[in-house]
Amino acid sequence: MRTIALVCGMGVTVFSSTAMAFGNQPDARPLDAPGCALLAVTVLGLAWQRRRPEAALAVCAGAAAVVLTLGYALALWPLPALAALFATVADGRRAAGWAGAAFLVAVPGAVAVVRGEADVVLAVVVWTLVLLAVAQAAEVSRARRAYTAEVERRAADAERTREEEALRRAQEERLRVARELHDVTSHTVSVIALHAAVAAEAVERAGGPPEAAAALQVIRTSSRQALSEMKAVLGVLRDGGETARGRTPSPGEGAHVPQPGSAQLPRLLRNAGLPVTLDVEGERRPLPPAADLTVYRVVQEALTNTMRHAGATSARVTLTYEAGAVTVRVDDDGRGDDGLEDDGRRDDGGRGGQVPRGHGLTGMAERVAAVGGRLTTGNAPQGGFRVTARLPA
Repeated sequence: MRTIALVCGMGVTVFSSTAMAFGNQPDARPLDAPGCALLAVTVLGLAWQRRRPEAALAVCAGAAAVVLTLGYALALWPLPALAALFATVADGRRAAGWAGAAFLVAVPGAVAVVRGEADVVLAVVVWTLVLLAVAQAAEVSRARRAYTAEVERRAADAERTREEEALRRAQEERLRVARELHDVTSHTVSVIALHAAVAAEAVERAGGPPEAAAALQVIRTSSRQALSEMKAVLGVLRDGGETARGRTPSPGEGAHVPQPGSAQLPRLLRNAGLPVTLDVEGERRPLPPAADLTVYRVVQEALTNTMRHAGATSARVTLTYEAGAVTVRVDDDGRGDDGLEDDGRRDDGGRGGQVPRGHGLTGMAERVAAVGGRLTTGNAPQGGFRVTARLPA
């Protein structure tokens, strides 16, 4: 649209100025059909100005030189050539632009030499100064564009460098955490599993009480499960760090153990350390991975708190499938709020209900919120403590 407007405006200016100039220059060649065609070429050459400015300059300058050579009235018909010259130099095509400028000076200069008239020589000098001014303005525009582009490039490079540095630090932290988990926590859990196995065999040989054997079996199973899940976490931490650093893990390296979900709840409840009943309401269906994992973790953390703080003798887990959601509720028959990690309370950020302070329930609230769910905790109507999480699914 801008090109069309430019061509139309130049066309009106060139033809009207040439027609009026003929009245003041009686010795000039009348504007005949070839002259009109040449003027049209000088204007239409600007159609290539945006895509091919050097081609536009060649067409406009060539047509203007022919108009001058044939002796038509001097008017504003060089304007399209000046516009094409400016566009060519400003676009960075300096060689073509200055070559065109030299051509636009050489042709009138040759005419001035042939005619030998003082006023013609003066006109050529003025024309040369005009050309230099236009070309210099184009150079300034080109330099400004180049400077702006360089500033933007450097800003983009700086932003990319900052992002890469932040990513590098995050990768280093991930690997550091992975090493600490492997060297400290993983080792400790392995020792627990090993000694639990040794103790279980000793109890069995000595004919010890069944309760002790059962407790040791729970310790062995839980520690093995903890090791399995820890390997999955280590795989995520290490694979993420190595992949981001450009190294592709070899086949079998950092293999991920599948994350637990609602399907593993029966096994979790069997190893809970106290009698736990599981009730499923509604039609069971596959859950999204994030929601499925959250269901498992909520039950796991709630039962851990029950065993550590509630003094409960039993618990009940209710899993309810609804349209577009799933609700998991854990009730125990313990001391309720009196058995919590801390008597203090805090709001859960508008997610419904009060959540006691402490890393376990705080992490549970954050995990539920991360999947868009709602967590409530508090005393159950029949006594004990209740944890309820409703998740979109």
